[in-house]
Amino acid sequence: MKPQSPHLIILTTLLFTFILTISLYFLYPIQSTSISPLNTQIPDNTATRIIDGDTFELSTGEKVRLICIDTPETGEPGAQEATDFLTELILNKEVRLEKDISETDKYGRLLRYVWVNVSLEGGSESEEEVFVNRILVREGYASVFRYGDDLARCDEIEKG
Repeated sequence: MKPQSPHLIILTTLLFTFILTISLYFLYPIQSTSISPLNTQIPDNTATRIIDGDTFELSTGEKVRLICIDTPETGEPGAQEATDFLTELILNKEVRLEKDISETDKYGRLLRYVWVNVSLEGGSESEEEVFVNRILVREGYASVFRYGDDLARCDEIEKG
């Protein structure tokens, strides 16, 4: 039996390694965990879905119910307008949440007062933090609704 040349052994090994690598790539493709080219993460307190005029969902999947306010239920007059206003105000924006006494309601939604930064007119770099619960009442999309023990800011919200 004739000994094989070292070049043939090296080429065979390289070919086998190449075929194995390609096979593994197609069997187990690399899954990217990034959500953008810069691999930035959505902050936990980003409003990612608006459910109705007084309820939304965070990027964590938790649902938030705005305290001390009530908007018309889906299908009632004014419901779509309230939902659209809340959508314009907070969707895909980071919000600041403040708890009163209760953590959640009977549906498991977080009960919170909510603030969001909005751009001021005339200046693309200036922002102001607005109290979402209060602005919904002030703009006529919600009414004050006192329920349970979470009342700390209800008077402030009512003043509009």
